[in-house]
Amino acid sequence: KPFILCLQETKLQSCDVFLCSTIWGTSPHAFSYRPSVGASGGILTVWDSTEVDVWSTESREHVLWCHGRFIKSGEEFLVANVYAPCDDGAKQGLWESLSMRIQALGTERVCICGDFNAVKHVEERRSSRGGQRSHDHIPFNRFIDDNNLVDLPLLGRKFTWFKGDGLSMSRLDRFLLSEEWCLTWPNCKQVANLRGLSDHCPLVLSAFDEDWGPRPSRMLKCWRDVSGYKLFVKEKWNSFQIDGWGGYVLKEKLKMIKVALKDWHKTHVQNLPSRIDSLKDRLSFLDQKGEEDDLSGDELAELHEVTANIHSLSRMNASISWQQSRSLWLKEGDANSKYFHTVAAGRHRGNAISVIQVGGATLEGVSPIRQAVFSHFASHFKSSNVERPGVDNLLFK
Repeated sequence: KPFILCLQETKLQSCDVFLCSTIWGTSPHAFSYRPSVGASGGILTVWDSTEVDVWSTESREHVLWCHGRFIKSGEEFLVANVYAPCDDGAKQGLWESLSMRIQALGTERVCICGDFNAVKHVEERRSSRGGQRSHDHIPFNRFIDDNNLVDLPLLGRKFTWFKGDGLSMSRLDRFLLSEEWCLTWPNCKQVANLRGLSDHCPLVLSAFDEDWGPRPSRMLKCWRDVSGYKLFVKEKWNSFQIDGWGGYVLKEKLKMIKVALKDWHKTHVQNLPSRIDSLKDRLSFLDQKGEEDDLSGDELAELHEVTANIHSLSRMNASISWQQSRSLWLKEGDANSKYFHTVAAGRHRGNAISVIQVGGATLEGVSPIRQAVFSHFASHFKSSNVERPGVDNLLFK
């Protein structure tokens, strides 16, 4: 979960704690918002109150400012959540307003993020209108250069916004960082994730990479409620023919049944999340193909069908989740209560390993922690060379 979440075009005239909880979850959080004008616009910024301390927010036209600090490290920052207008004149006014604020801040860690409704280069926009080109990149680039903002390379995609026709796409969303921000967190990167129901790809700005490797496979409790599961496992297990001693046979069979269960889990009709993910992958393929060349008529029809299926399956999955929550309440009592989820979330946060101390030194990051844990257990299970009597030169009767 991110420390700070910035949403644009919320179309919300008001926002309360309940609504933010449906977005963020039950973990501690706070928020600030700029209301929409009718059904147009709207900006919402939500942050993890255990990681981020925000002491002031300021709502201006087309932008929501947040001033705070990261609690663990103590660094102060300012984040501007931007939803720029489409009108060129109004955009120019926004660039000037942002410039005045940034220059007044001086040497501060500033992140300007959101939907700028403008591109830096003409190559960042493809349109079904052919030769009609907008020149909004000129004042936008001037705004970036005048304020010495850093535009990080976009990883994962070329464009961030896709029109439903599969022909028009642009890179309208980005993070613009001050030099002080980049000096404090030099390994920042921005990544465009797969889009689903929205026509925009969600962007992630990360300052560190905590890749602990693949997660261990786990048996899902819901599998036993699926018709045919027990028979599937029994037949698969008996079909594996492994030669060797008992321990080796058991190990190899467990590895093989794990692979078989993964395939079964992905292809089963009741596994809606996997089906939705598969549709998102197909949508991503069509988006990327459309970035390189025009889609054919069949591909455009498939794009519309995939988008409609994502909508319908998402609604179905939400409905099933609601029904399952009621059945779990009757079946397992407190397992579905608010208190249970609060305790579980607290245990999850408590079990997370972000910092450890070894010999009085504090270690942070995946690689140092992984190496320290490896060295710890290696030293405990390492055998030392000890002189022991042997059987050489012994005569047995």
